[in-house]
Amino acid sequence: MILAVVVIFLVFMKYSSSTRAEITALERIIRDSFTPLQSGLSGLRRGLDGVSLGLAKKQDLKEQINEFTIRDQRLSQENQQLREYKAEAERLRNLLAFKEKNSEQYTLQAARVIARSPNNWFKVITIDQGSQDGITQGMPVINPDGLIGRVSNTSKYSAQVELITDREMAVGAILQNTRETRGIIEGLADSNTLGMINIPYYSQVKKGERVLSSGLSEFYPKGIPIGTIKAVKREANGLLLSATVRPAVKFDELEEVFVIIQFRSLSEEKANEGE
Repeated sequence: MILAVVVIFLVFMKYSSSTRAEITALERIIRDSFTPLQSGLSGLRRGLDGVSLGLAKKQDLKEQINEFTIRDQRLSQENQQLREYKAEAERLRNLLAFKEKNSEQYTLQAARVIARSPNNWFKVITIDQGSQDGITQGMPVINPDGLIGRVSNTSKYSAQVELITDREMAVGAILQNTRETRGIIEGLADSNTLGMINIPYYSQVKKGERVLSSGLSEFYPKGIPIGTIKAVKREANGLLLSATVRPAVKFDELEEVFVIIQFRSLSEEKANEGE
C-alpha cells in the first residue's frame, strides 16, 4: 500500500508539474486558497517599496532645500558686500572730486571715522589720522556737505573732533542771500538741529535760507555750508532774533571726513592771480 501511494504521488507530481491547459480540481482549490494571500503579500511589498521610495525622495528634497537655503544666504551676503563696496566707491569718488575741486583753496587730509562718543551731551568723533599725518589741534573738519567741527586733541595715530552739534561749540555764521546778517551757530546736542542766535531784529532772515560760516573765526574758513533755516522767532527783549537750523551734514552717517590742513581766503587767491 505504501508503495502504491508513493507511485500515485509520483504520477500526480509528474502530471501536475508539466504545463497544461487544464488543471485538476485540487490544484484549483489550492491556488484559489493562496491567491488572496499572495495578492496581499505582493501589495504589501509594493507599499513598502513606495514608502521607502517616498522617504528617500523626501530626504533628497530636504537636502536640496538645505542646500538652496545655504546658497541663498551666501548670495545674500555677497550681494550685501557688493552693495557696501558700491556705496563706499561712490562716497570715495565724491570725496576725490570734492578734494580736486577745492584744491586751490584748501589743503585737505582725508580721514575715516573710527569711533563715536556715546555721550549725549558732548558730540565727539575719533578719526584715524593724527599728529604724524600733520593734524593739529583747532583744525577745521568738513565733508562735501558742509562743516563738521574742529580737532580738539590729537595723538600720533588719531585725533578727536568736536562736532558743531556739541553744546560747547559756537561758529560765526552768515546768511547766504542777505550777507549782512551775522549770527552765531550753537550746538544743541542734537544731530538734527542747530541753534542760531544774535541775529539783528531788522534781519530779513527767512525759512529755507542757507547758513554759511562767516569767516570771523580763527578756526573756520569763510563760506562753508552749515545748514538751512528751519524756523525764526523774536527774542523776549525784542532786539534780537533767533532761529533753528537744519544741519547740512548728516552727523549720524559720518564715515569719511576731510581735515583742512591749510586754507586761503578767496581774496588771497585773487591777489595771487593778480600777481
